[in-house]
Amino acid sequence: MATVNSPFLQNASGTVGRMIVYKKYYDKTVVSKMPDMSKRVLSEKQKESNERMRLATIYAKYMYATEERKIKSRIRLKLPAHKSLFHALVKEHIDQHRNIALEQVEQTFMSDLPE
Repeated sequence: MATVNSPFLQNASGTVGRMIVYKKYYDKTVVSKMPDMSKRVLSEKQKESNERMRLATIYAKYMYATEERKIKSRIRLKLPAHKSLFHALVKEHIDQHRNIALEQVEQTFMSDLPE
């Protein structure tokens, strides 16, 4: 890792060509190579968590698809205008299915989507 002193790259963050990563640490910008994630092994708990998040995101996208569902969801969740509806929908789905086995969530997933 190298720190950047150039005023052009002072506020840079993100990746360049999947080879270089610009990171911000407080007041410093650091350049490093892209981490190699190919050998990473996820635990069963991580896989389950990722699947739950995937299902919650599908639910939120479904609810976000039409203006009518967005308005009904915002009213149902009593969400102020400045709060993110998408994040609230993801949280709602995860909270509702927190203590339910993932297999049951997947089986009943389509029936949970209100019309």
